[in-house]
Order: sequence, then structure tokens, then C-alpha cells
Amino acid sequence: MSKALPWLGKIKESAVSTLPIAFVILVVFLIERFAVAPGVIADKYLMTDTDIYGFVISVVFIITGMAMFNIGTETSMTEIALVIGGSLVKKKNFFLVIFMTFALGVLVTIAEPDLTVLSGQIGIDEQVIIWAIGVGVGIFLVIGVLRVFFHKNLNLMLLVFYGLVFLLLYLIDPRFLPICFDSGGVTTGPVTVPFLLGFGLGIAASHGGHGADDSFGLTALCSVGPILAVVIIAAIMEGMGMELPSIEEFVDPISELDPNLGHNIGHALLTSLGNVALSVVPLVAFFLVYELIFIRLPLKKLLKIFIGVVFLYFGLVFFLSAVEFGFMPIASKLGQTFGADRDFVGFAIGLGALFGLFGVLAEPAVHVLVDQIETVSEGTIKKTTMLIVLSISIGSAVVLQVIRAYFRFDLMYYLIPGYIIAFALSFVVPHVYTAMAFDSGGVASGPMTSTFILPFCIGFAYAQGDDPYLYGFGLVAMVAMMPLIVVQAMGLVSVLKIKFALRETRKRLIEEDDDQVIHFAYEEE
Repeated sequence: MSKALPWLGKIKESAVSTLPIAFVILVVFLIERFAVAPGVIADKYLMTDTDIYGFVISVVFIITGMAMFNIGTETSMTEIALVIGGSLVKKKNFFLVIFMTFALGVLVTIAEPDLTVLSGQIGIDEQVIIWAIGVGVGIFLVIGVLRVFFHKNLNLMLLVFYGLVFLLLYLIDPRFLPICFDSGGVTTGPVTVPFLLGFGLGIAASHGGHGADDSFGLTALCSVGPILAVVIIAAIMEGMGMELPSIEEFVDPISELDPNLGHNIGHALLTSLGNVALSVVPLVAFFLVYELIFIRLPLKKLLKIFIGVVFLYFGLVFFLSAVEFGFMPIASKLGQTFGADRDFVGFAIGLGALFGLFGVLAEPAVHVLVDQIETVSEGTIKKTTMLIVLSISIGSAVVLQVIRAYFRFDLMYYLIPGYIIAFALSFVVPHVYTAMAFDSGGVASGPMTSTFILPFCIGFAYAQGDDPYLYGFGLVAMVAMMPLIVVQAMGLVSVLKIKFALRETRKRLIEEDDDQVIHFAYEEE
């Protein structure tokens, strides 16, 4: 029974992550079917029985896939990261550390499912996007490790790199801008974050650093690399006279589906089997070579890691298949339903708020984050309070994105003030809050954001006749930005509470007749 408990726990986590959104979809379907008068919503936007059957099957796939994936991640990715991170520093070969760090950053990124989902929605070669972003993460993982070695200030480094990002963004096609920031959010996903945390802890422990602080900062820096990578892609495409697909050429996920549900499921499974192999095999092969040359783990531990890889592989296959034939099409159809008629914008805003709220409440990594914040703040920030505030902020991010798509204004009207506030706070709160805040954006923008809420926003913009690149993308960027402000603001409140408590304590210690103490000391002399 004890061996079954981890399975049951992971199934429960996956179900809690998925079922709230599934429940909302079912309610919307029933409203469409029984409560909406004929002709109010165009027939092409109504959810059919086939849509719902496909969605229900995709929910089962996602719950199973996420459970397998999480078990596999814990027993393989995290272990691989800890083993390699801990052994690299002991080699005392600086160039070996740099090369291995870069290679690991690239390989773990191309295995990230959130990135695979995002790249499939952009409309240009997926492998170009994935490998370019992988290189970006690899470079910034190296920079993050060098920061640990040389004990450099994380706040200053983030300020410099994000300043560079904002300058370069104005030199490229504006349609790429939302994609740039979305890519930074999705690359700190369920594969990358456990790997980077484990790798950072292994490096910091072997180097004698501050484990928690250094591992948090490592993930934060790796979010910058993908943004710059997409900037470079945009510059190269512009130099070659290429551009993103027009609105007319944009690929709608609904139009790609076959009326035969069985055909869609089979096609999605076969595609995912090959794509996941291309993503996971390079990282596993790299680890195997490194292990044979430098580590030589006990056979039992090595076998456990490879069993974990098998779980991770099939978990990803189920997850990505479900996204292709179920989650993404239904989300896009919902977005198009409410975007096709401006009278429904209120429904779109309300539904988006619910998706954001349920998405973050159901994300297991968010619960880990709020536990850490309560511990670091010595209980002055309660995890329940933090969870409520974070949930409201993510729901607000989705609402702001829908409003932006409706009124058609630039994403930078949100991002510039948001990042100014975030960096201003970084200079008045303890460094650990800044590190956690920049990493928590990746935690908040989990699988539900890229697989469901982003297609919903893209569908909304597409149905309005807007450019989906300008007004649909950018949702992940908003979700990733909100925790930067919220976590640091809560940290500021915590610091002020502690200072106020200390000041009140000092006041109570001062006696009204304090001069008697001085007189007593004088007599003793």
C-alpha cells in the first residue's frame, strides 16, 4: 500500500490542477446547450458533443500524464541535476564546468513541455524556436553559475539584463514583442524549474554558497535568455525579409482538427511519441555519457533514475497529446465564441478571471512557493494570505490581457510600469524576496497557462479580427510579471511589520523613571 501512496498523491495533485477548469468548461457547455437562445451564438462557435467528448478524454490524459510526469521528474530530473551540479564543482576545471552547464541548460530546455506548447502556437518552425531558446537558457545558466562563484549581486544583474531587453525590443517587429516575454515565462516550467533548483543547490552546496538564495536566482536569470533569443530570431527574420504569418495565414487550432475524434487522438499520440523522444533522449544520453566518465553511480540508483525517465517520457506524451486534441482546441473555441461578438466581452473577462484564479490555486508548485515565503518571512506572511493575494493577481493578469485585446493597445503599457515597480521594490526588500519573486513568475505560469489560458486569449483576439500576435500573445508575460510585484510587496509589508514590532518593543523597555537607573549607577561608582 505504501508504494501506491506516491501514485495516489500525484493523481490527486493532477486532478486538483485540472478538474476546476474542466468543471467551468462543462458549465459553459450546458449554458450553451440549454440556456442560450438559438442564434445568439453562431453555430460554428457552439461546442459540439464531439468537442466535449474530446475534452473529457483529454482531461483523463492530462491527469494521468501530469501524475506520471511529476513522479518521473522527482526521480530523474531532480536527481540528475543534483548529481551533476554537485560533481561539477569538485572537478575544479573551470572550462569543464562552463561547457557542461551550457549543455545542460540547452538540453533541459528543449525537454520543457510548456515551451513545446508555446512554440506550436507561434506559426514558424517549432525546432528553430525551441533550440534558439535552449541556447538562450544555456548561456544564462552559465551566467547564473558564475554569479554563484563570484558572489555577484542578483538585483543589479537583473536590472542590467532587463534594461538591455527593453532597449532591444524597440529594434524589432512589434508583433514579436509579446512572444519574447511569453517565452521567458514558459521556459521556467515543470521540467526546467526542478532541474535548475536541484542544479543550483548542488553547485551552491559544493561551492559553499547560500543554497536557497543561489538556486532561486539561477532560475530568475534563466528567464532572461529566452527573451533575448527570440529578439535575435526576430532580427534575423527581419534581415532575411521574413515575417510572422498574417492574420489570414494564422493557423487556428480548431481548423486543424479532423471530424473523427479517434483520428485526432491517434495522430496526437503518434506525433507526441516522436517529439518527446527528440526532446528527452539528448538529455538522457548526455547524462549517461557524463555518468560513465565522471560519476559511476551505484546500479540501483542509476536504475531508479532511468525508471523515472520512462515515467517522465510517457507522462509528457499523454500531456502533449491531450493539449493537441482536447485542451487547446476547446480553449481557442471558447475565446473565439466570446471574441466574435463584442456584447460578450463581459463574459470573456469573467471567464478569464476564473481560469486565472483556478489555474494558480490548482498549481502544486504555487503551494510549495507560499510555504517557502511563510518560512522565510518567519510567519509574518501567512501562506493562506499569500495564496489568496497571488490568486487574485493572476486572475487580474488574465483580465488585463482580455481588456488589452478588446481595446487593442500595446503590451508595453503594462510591462514598463510593472517592471519599474518590481525593480524599485527590489532595492528596498531583502534580496531573498527579489529572488523568489522573479522565480515565482515561472511557477505561476504553469502548464494550465500555456495549454489553456493562452489559447483562450489568442482565440479571443483572433475572432475580433485583431492581430493575434499583438493582442493574443502576452498572457504568459502578464502572469509572470504579477508575482514580481506581489511577492516583493508582501515582503515589504513583512519587513515593515518586523520594524514596527521592534520599535514597539524598544518603547516598552524604556521606563518612565529611567533617570533612577543612571542615579543607581552613579552611587555604585
